[in-house]
Amino acid sequence: MKKLFSGLVVALGLGMFLFSSCHSKKDSMSSYTPPQTQNAPDTMIGAVLAIPVTYQITQQVGDNMKKQQQELVNGWEVLEYETYEGDTIVTVDFLADSNGLQSIKLGLNDTELFNINSAKLSPKADAVLSKVAKNLNNFPETDATIIGYTSHTGPEQFNVKLSKERANAVMNYLISKGVAKNRLKAMGKGWNDPVASNATAKGRAKNRRVEIWVTANQKMLDKMK
Repeated sequence: MKKLFSGLVVALGLGMFLFSSCHSKKDSMSSYTPPQTQNAPDTMIGAVLAIPVTYQITQQVGDNMKKQQQELVNGWEVLEYETYEGDTIVTVDFLADSNGLQSIKLGLNDTELFNINSAKLSPKADAVLSKVAKNLNNFPETDATIIGYTSHTGPEQFNVKLSKERANAVMNYLISKGVAKNRLKAMGKGWNDPVASNATAKGRAKNRRVEIWVTANQKMLDKMK
């Protein structure tokens, strides 16, 4: 009986130690909020990493991306925010890339960039895209993936082609402003991944958009090894 009682005491003490260690670790991480993932597209967004993602790297990338995001937001403040039926047509959000690292999702409604059914950039596009180019040039340790989308109207083949051409038009503009070509990738997804209902004019207007995903590249990650 005495041996049994001693064994129970030892087991109880070990359990309390493990609980205390786990609880302390949890408390030390409680100030960190992981990036959102629910709106990330099914397209692979982000670099193919040559190093494992650690908690420290995740935090450092998040800090760097917040600085870049703030510069973008400051740039938009000097512009007049145009709206379509009450919705802001330029948005800046934080979401996770395919590595679980924080990235910037810049959403641009196509009424700001293009004429209807056209992949030619409108005169208004320069005011917005010039600020994107300046931001990318100021933060060379990030890359950008440009994705074109359309509404669910007209033939599918036409919409896929138009979305690709629009993404390429944005990419070529950024290159013309000095952003290195190897930092950019463009793709078109047609009417896939809608953000609103295609049953209404307002919903279709939201779906006609270009998204620019700004992510940490290998240069940034190599500095954190």
